[in-house]
Amino acid sequence: MNIVVKPSYESLSKAVADEVVRHMQSSPRPLFCPASGDTPSGVFNEIVQRQQSGLIDTSRWHFVGLDEWVGMNGEDEGSCRNYLDRQLFGPLQIGEDRVCFFDGKAKDKKNECTLTEHFISQHDGIDVVLLGIGLNGHIGMNEPGSDPTLFSRVSELHDITKEVGQKYFSSETELSEGLTLGIASIMNARHVILMASGEKKSSIIKEVVEGEITTDVPASLLRNHLNFSIFMDETAAKELNGF
Repeated sequence: MNIVVKPSYESLSKAVADEVVRHMQSSPRPLFCPASGDTPSGVFNEIVQRQQSGLIDTSRWHFVGLDEWVGMNGEDEGSCRNYLDRQLFGPLQIGEDRVCFFDGKAKDKKNECTLTEHFISQHDGIDVVLLGIGLNGHIGMNEPGSDPTLFSRVSELHDITKEVGQKYFSSETELSEGLTLGIASIMNARHVILMASGEKKSSIIKEVVEGEITTDVPASLLRNHLNFSIFMDETAAKELNGF
């Protein structure tokens, strides 16, 4: 486990972008799995700026979605796909042929999972997974108690996820299930990056880094990955010993 602590969100975002770009640019068939949400938005801004200024070339990059709310897709404001369309795929001018993303409105949810795993296999696996972390330790929509042997699947959302998820919607929205890469899918990636920012994440980060490795805190399972890095700002790291 590699731990990186930066003084601010801005410096944190630049450091994570550096790490993502380094691994993606060295891959012959680069496949990136980005989380949606507030935490990685600074990373996406960095990648877009670097592409637009000619510092990097993302034309060979392919993308696979981490998760999506059941009942939503890119047409819905507040959906994971809609967020990434606005923050990353749109600005980078990524064609649909380079993106595989769960359609939460699809009637056959199992087939959505099969298509995602097939896309990953076609591209020789995921090079980089960029994750945020929920207040209960979830990664993607793998909630506490999730089976670590499962690949892409339908997940039942915990109450805290339903509550926190409301911030992405302009009005009260019913959230009950998600489509998500399973923990096994994430663990098969060549590089896993967990990003955390802000004091509200400090308690769960302490559990992830210093606590027991347990399915009760899904993010703690990442410590078993050979190329796992945690990037955080100083406020997120404030409860860790030695930081």
